[in-house]
Amino acid sequence: MSTSPYQTPSANMEPGSMVKCIGCSKDLHFTAAACPHCGASQRTRRYKSKTVAALFAFFLGGFGAHRFYLGQWWGVFYLLFFWAWIPGLIALIEFFVFLLSNSQRWDEKYNEGKPAGPNEKGGGAAIVILAILGGFVFIAIIGVLAAVSIPAYQDYTQRAKISQALVAMTPIRQQVESFISENGVMPDSNIMIGLDEPFKLAGGHELIVSEGGMELILVSEMERVNGKSIIYTLAEDEGFVTWDCKGGTLPRMYRPQQCRSE
Repeated sequence: MSTSPYQTPSANMEPGSMVKCIGCSKDLHFTAAACPHCGASQRTRRYKSKTVAALFAFFLGGFGAHRFYLGQWWGVFYLLFFWAWIPGLIALIEFFVFLLSNSQRWDEKYNEGKPAGPNEKGGGAAIVILAILGGFVFIAIIGVLAAVSIPAYQDYTQRAKISQALVAMTPIRQQVESFISENGVMPDSNIMIGLDEPFKLAGGHELIVSEGGMELILVSEMERVNGKSIIYTLAEDEGFVTWDCKGGTLPRMYRPQQCRSE
């Protein structure tokens, strides 16, 4: 009868039971990991060290590494819910359970009742050390990527919001231009062009019209942007009246390209 590759191997044979070597068919004790006659391994699965399993549980247990090492597919549930910290707490308990387990009972449950052979005692430690180092390197890489990408994304979204605020000012610039065309002077207040005092744009940004131009005072959750300003002033370029938005206290990195000084 076929068995699942994730099924926990166990042994329930009576003490003193003899079995046939899978290599030379000679009799040997059922706990023998290798045949003393031909040297053939008697295992159907790799030896599972309780020390290695405990180390996996302690360092990477929140991700189910110890369960995957033991060949148990349900370690995937640890991986799916590691963010809740509950798998990590369970793994910490399992760390102590593994270390305190009786070696004979451990071998019966996970190693077909066969204790570790001479060549099986040290190899597992190298595996777990490499796996733990790999896990820490992976976590470090994720941390570096997050440290770089999260601020960059925040800056990008902040620039997008500022650009939206400047686009929302377009009709107001047109009102100011119409006032200047009709009266020959720059309006000295919001009220002169029919705006509330103070006037709020979408997002809570405040717009102030004065003889010196228009000042946009920004509202943001970012300290480097909140309360900073962009000042629009009228400028003449080859006979055409244009707006210059390079003034104000907003740092250059958050300004649209046309509002950055050289």
